[in-house]
Amino acid sequence: MKKGLKKVLALTLSLVLVMALTVGCGKKEPAADPGKPVDEAKKMKVAVILQGAISDMSWNATAYNGLKKIEALGAEISYQENVAISTVADSINTYATEGYNLIFLSTNGYEDAGAQAAPQYPDTQFILINGKASHGDNLISLQIADDQQGFLMGAIAALTSTSKSVGFIGGEEITPIINGKKGFEQGVKYVDPSITVNATLTGNFDNVNQAKETAKAMIETGVDVVAPMANAAALGVLEAAEESGTAKAVGSSVGQEKNAPKSLLIGIGKDTSIAYEAAYKKFIDGTLGKDVLRMGAAEGVVFLTDWYPGASDGVSADVKAEVKKIYDELAGGKITIDLK
Repeated sequence: MKKGLKKVLALTLSLVLVMALTVGCGKKEPAADPGKPVDEAKKMKVAVILQGAISDMSWNATAYNGLKKIEALGAEISYQENVAISTVADSINTYATEGYNLIFLSTNGYEDAGAQAAPQYPDTQFILINGKASHGDNLISLQIADDQQGFLMGAIAALTSTSKSVGFIGGEEITPIINGKKGFEQGVKYVDPSITVNATLTGNFDNVNQAKETAKAMIETGVDVVAPMANAAALGVLEAAEESGTAKAVGSSVGQEKNAPKSLLIGIGKDTSIAYEAAYKKFIDGTLGKDVLRMGAAEGVVFLTDWYPGASDGVSADVKAEVKKIYDELAGGKITIDLK
């Protein structure tokens, strides 16, 4: 009897041990295929790596807002701000090794680091904002239509200028700002080819004083409408217009009217939070794919703010109607921008 009991206990222990070894040695769960829906019961971990600060009222702020929208959809989120291109690989490695399912790289300046890291972390999906191309199976590019934003800024500057001389001040010489500059120039010429365009890139997103001095120099030469696309440094351009007492400005974000209540006519918002949220939803439902995504006016990522009272009081109803018409045509694909 005792011997039989011992045999039963030994057999039971053996079965428990086999089960434990089977569970412990199980295969690692594969990453979500961008072509297959993600199990929504599993809490997703999503991170955004930012080159600037989330307080810039522009590019990085709307990226952070996008991350918060993703959190509202049930994901666990994290972000790092002010990450230099030279150190972004460390941030990528940290998030990937911590098991983050989706990592947004917020600037095309991170493209090289992302392309190197993606093959090392096949279980992680990377989305590169404004990248030139998609790379492999788990790194795709999401392009924001910065050229459309620039085009609208240029068209409005041309429609509201009386001196027939307008100015564009961009930040770093990277693809989004270069495209914005091209769009601005074409928007001006679309309205009036005879208008003089003064366009320059300062090479910096944070130097407010440098952007301000650049705008002041333009205004002194006769420019009467200025438009910034320089993240936090855009504040300097608005200050220059405000202090001139004569020049007007076209904003590049929401909320900038607080900095230039007497000169800011209107803003051309670029709410990348919409793009971040849309891309996450595609990741979740398995429709993200592997091709480059592009989002702009048609998706509501690029949009017109209201005309700001005070500064825009002298803008006629006809001009405002023309601006709305140009926006609708751009969103509807009737206007194309040459980025060559």
